[in-house]
Amino acid sequence: MIVVLKFRKNCDEKIKKEIINLLNELKIKHTENIQQEADLAIIIGGDGTFLFWQSQISCPILGIKDRGVGHYMKASQNDFLKKIKTVLKGKEGKDYYIYKLLRITATLNKKILPPALNEYLVSSGLTREMFNCQLRVRGDEFLERNSGIIVYTPTGSSAFAKSAGAEELKWDDKRMGIVALAPYSGRLKEGEILLSKGGFYIKCLNKKGEICIDGQKKYTYKIKYNDRIFIQKNNNYAKVIGFSPNFYS
Repeated sequence: MIVVLKFRKNCDEKIKKEIINLLNELKIKHTENIQQEADLAIIIGGDGTFLFWQSQISCPILGIKDRGVGHYMKASQNDFLKKIKTVLKGKEGKDYYIYKLLRITATLNKKILPPALNEYLVSSGLTREMFNCQLRVRGDEFLERNSGIIVYTPTGSSAFAKSAGAEELKWDDKRMGIVALAPYSGRLKEGEILLSKGGFYIKCLNKKGEICIDGQKKYTYKIKYNDRIFIQKNNNYAKVIGFSPNFYS
């Protein structure tokens, strides 16, 4: 077995040391090389750290919250050693669970971007500026004017999208959603759009803008007039480890 470890910047050194000591005691190989094939990934931090690394990981992920918001983090500073042992020695479906969470994928002018676990935000880059775009969905086209468009997953629906007025979806829902920030005109002024299959296009009508993935500065890409973004569901689900049949428990 190989375990990949990723730590938040300025992570508590005590937590880091205890995890490494445990893996050494169990004679389990571990690495911080995200590119190496692994059987398990352990991410220590908060949701920001989790979202930063998740797009590069295909194996099951155990999140350990050391501070901040921990929507995806199912272990804490108080129980992380016990839960790591449970995952390593226990039985899936009885002692722990692996939630398959929908990701979404975008292409920018046919260039493939990293998948999102929460959302893509397509905007002018400044919420004080109007974002103008053409939305093509289900064979219809709409001229949209707003402060940005959020394309979100079921688990992402409880975060940024919910603050924009979207209804929260169940974690295992198979749909993705589209909602606008401060809609001025267009179809999204009527409310969110939910898609169970297929994809849709956003064509930028501003001189410039950006697409930001899961709120990550590193995963922010510049766009310009006439750029086309195609977004659809990703068949490669995130595999997140928890300890209840319900992700939200």
